[in-house]
Amino acid sequence: MADDPVHIMFSYSGCGDGSMMMSNPRVLVVAEKGAEVAIIEEHFGQEDGGCYWANPVMEIIVEEDAKVVHSYVQQQSFAAAHTKWTVVQQNTSSNYEFVEVSIGARLNRHNLHVQQLGPETNTQLSTFHFSAQNKQIHDLHSKLILDHPRGRSQQIHRLIASGTGNGIFDGNIKVNRYAQQTDAGQETKCLLLSSKALVNVKPNLQIIADDVKCTHGAAISGEHDPNAIYFLQARGIDAKTAADALNFAFGAHVINQIPFKPIEKKTLAHFKALLASSRQNDE
Repeated sequence: MADDPVHIMFSYSGCGDGSMMMSNPRVLVVAEKGAEVAIIEEHFGQEDGGCYWANPVMEIIVEEDAKVVHSYVQQQSFAAAHTKWTVVQQNTSSNYEFVEVSIGARLNRHNLHVQQLGPETNTQLSTFHFSAQNKQIHDLHSKLILDHPRGRSQQIHRLIASGTGNGIFDGNIKVNRYAQQTDAGQETKCLLLSSKALVNVKPNLQIIADDVKCTHGAAISGEHDPNAIYFLQARGIDAKTAADALNFAFGAHVINQIPFKPIEKKTLAHFKALLASSRQNDE
């Protein structure tokens, strides 16, 4: 089931009487030995969906030599709260590839926990958050535990905050004593598009093993690389259009990793519209 994904869609709306409706959907995925499955998980609010609280849980068990490709898109109403748990357990020689795009909800919190339970296990995590609405909060707390030899992991997180948006990243990778010859990397980049936007970043790489290759880095910037702006201007593109293109490319770097073109194109179009709207509000 790797070529034809399982597409799971959650649609939410409020009741409109001033109270807050709450939904608690739970999905359990078990990829048995040697299996391959692709999952698209979408959460979105109805037009004028109002105020509600979505509280989903996704549990994934990846057995020996199995592979799970997981794409997660969150486009909730901007009056909603969205709190999510994703819990993954990986066994020997398994693969888990995760792409997240979160661009909706007034309050968005994602707890992402992955544990490698066997050697030669591979984990790939790519996430993008866009916080642009009035005091919108996007919060990612991730935890990756490597307990066995020759494990591999790579985490990329990107965040754009504009207007009065807030972004939070708390990323933890723990390489325990018996996880020798581990190769683990973590990278987070944040882009602030207004003076009132706020970002809090805490990357954390804890290494107990002594034969490992581990890297991590964090960068927060309020402006683009002037060389990149100059490169585009030298080709006849004005500074404003060049900045818009770089902002879009910053988020598209993760969105383009969604392996299913219809979902990728729809998400890119939605992100582009929100980016244009946030620019007008900042002006």
